Amino acid sequence: MSGQKPVGGDVDTEAEIQRYLRRVYLDLTGHVPTDADLAASTTRLQAAANTPTARAELVAELIAKEDFAKVWIEELENGIFGGNTLDSQYALVCGIIRVTVPACQSCTENYSCDCNCGPLPTYKTEKADLAKTSADFQAGTKSSDLERRYALAFGYFVLSGAPEGRVRSLFDDFLSRPAEPDEIENGRSMIFGSIFGDSPAGLMFHRHGKNYADLIDIIFDSEVYRESMVRRVFGRYLAREPSSAELAHFTSTLDANVPDARGLVRAVVSSREYFDQ
Repeated sequence: MSGQKPVGGDVDTEAEIQRYLRRVYLDLTGHVPTDADLAASTTRLQAAANTPTARAELVAELIAKEDFAKVWIEELENGIFGGNTLDSQYALVCGIIRVTVPACQSCTENYSCDCNCGPLPTYKTEKADLAKTSADFQAGTKSSDLERRYALAFGYFVLSGAPEGRVRSLFDDFLSRPAEPDEIENGRSMIFGSIFGDSPAGLMFHRHGKNYADLIDIIFDSEVYRESMVRRVFGRYLAREPSSAELAHFTSTLDANVPDARGLVRAVVSSREYFDQ
């Protein structure tokens, strides 16, 4: 992936720049630019010779908008909730609990999560917390912190079934690959929890864990997770896997403790490859 125009290439035409702008606005904000935005952005890129730096500055401004945060979170929820929105996921989960937990079967609330019985108040609070993620993302919360928040939510993993299913879902949704048999077994052991106090329950990515919270820490602190962030950004915006060199380079640019996808998005969406698509 390169940010440069091929040697000997012509100057980008207005039509090419506007095609790029329509796509970048749609990808990052969920809608095409207004006529005024299109004209202003076209003039801006033309005046700067449509350099990678000029595109990156424009992309950074779009990423800082509320619209980008909203689109990012909607796409995350669509992926991890199997096509459901946050509202529909919790309506489904709370509805199942309402009809299966005896204490909740007499509830007359229209919305099942509003029932004050069994575990439903916890789900209502959890949903309200997740509803803040778009605002938190725009305010600067790192994307990995928000993904971790979803992974810890009962509303995310409660429909995964057995612990083995929960491990498979975590790998599919956040690590971009299937879990291997030993990873499923060790993850299952952590979910069941340590038998003897603080003793380890399982081993994954060379780290021991004793419960589900440890499993989440191990996954989201891993290089495998950072590589997955790169793979997902490439897949979303370039519709391809990164090369081994690209994977190594971009993974190395991510913070090892609290990685954030925004820098990856900016680099990919301002690249020459994205422009030429």
